[in-house]
Amino acid sequence: MSKKDTIFLHLPAYREPELIPTIEDALSQAKYPSRIHFGICRQYEPTDGFDDLSEYKDNPNFHIHEMLAKDAQGLPYARAIINEKLLTNQDYVLQLDAHHRFVENWDETLINMHAGLEKKGYRPILTGYLPEYKPFEEPEGRADCPWKSIPNCFYPHGTLFIQPTKLEGWEDLTEPVPSRFVCGHFAFARNKWAKEIKHDPDLYFSGEEINLTVRSFTHGYDLFHPHRLVIWHATMRDERDGMLVWDDQSKAGNDMYWRKQDSGRAKIRQLFRVEDNGFDLTGYDLGTERTFRDYEIYSGLHFKNRAMQQHTIDWKYPPNPIIGENEEEWEESFSKSHYHLVNIDPNFFSKKDYDFILVAFDDENGKSIESIFIDDSRLSKFLENGTPIHFEQTFMSVEQPTRVVYWAHSISEGWAERQEFEYK
Repeated sequence: MSKKDTIFLHLPAYREPELIPTIEDALSQAKYPSRIHFGICRQYEPTDGFDDLSEYKDNPNFHIHEMLAKDAQGLPYARAIINEKLLTNQDYVLQLDAHHRFVENWDETLINMHAGLEKKGYRPILTGYLPEYKPFEEPEGRADCPWKSIPNCFYPHGTLFIQPTKLEGWEDLTEPVPSRFVCGHFAFARNKWAKEIKHDPDLYFSGEEINLTVRSFTHGYDLFHPHRLVIWHATMRDERDGMLVWDDQSKAGNDMYWRKQDSGRAKIRQLFRVEDNGFDLTGYDLGTERTFRDYEIYSGLHFKNRAMQQHTIDWKYPPNPIIGENEEEWEESFSKSHYHLVNIDPNFFSKKDYDFILVAFDDENGKSIESIFIDDSRLSKFLENGTPIHFEQTFMSVEQPTRVVYWAHSISEGWAERQEFEYK
């Protein structure tokens, strides 16, 4: 690491109780704290007090944009403000959220990892879902290994559900490993990346990561997971219950969340050439270094068909092996991703002695393609309190389901009431 290297920490913060602890930990754990710059979009509620940045406002390494929480327009909007109004000429950018903890000398570690990849000819982005820490269980609540990002399924609106899992065999790794995705809460790259791949303020939350992923890849950037623990991230959903931007907007009767989510997803489908929805993509379009199909081949993801190759389903590292000698054979190498929102209402089933409920996805001939049995705490709450059973079920299959069956099983009578719905 050169003593001249500077890092710009990109921190959007919406009513964030961890903002100040994140700043303090980043500085205390850095090898060269004087070379760390902060770009903060503080979206605040005046009565909160916990995110007051007064002590940093005269520090030349702090670049701060403040706005009232009621004027917030979603995460990509805040990120766009940071990159377009606060980012200057630092050597590197580290895109984060505002709830993180850092290992000792994290700045040197990231730069050295990045430099090693550059020496091999890559244009690297170090990225991926970070291992978790728990603010109220510090430091005992920190995960003890690095994570990677994996695809779970395609949502019906066309974006991906991406989730973390342990980076297997990380102890034996000597360098970062390839990634399929850019993670919103952790991406480390040259300053040029942040200036070239602009955050689209028309998005709200969903789709931010796959948007950045595909645009970065097609502009010629290479994606990698760190092979060592460097930074931790907190989901903060429980700690900030009722304080998230969509919570506040919902309470205020503002439907921005739903409008921008729907519009942003439609814009992403156009970006991926799945639909033409009339958006102007100028400044936020695909790059020309690689094609969108190049990304699909690399990742083993098929966006129009919402499908994945087995190599991807098995969470193996990209790039995916080339399958087939032509387009048709490649198309046939995918399994479709299926998503269903299970919603079992107490009105469906009247008995009190069910030992399980079957959820089955059948084809047109009644053959089961996927099935699960609900016999856990969800069933107990359903029977005792009338609490609806509500969860997301995802699976992969070559076959296409045509119906969903909810079938209750009674201890006293065996198979009991049955509900059947068209699968969409």
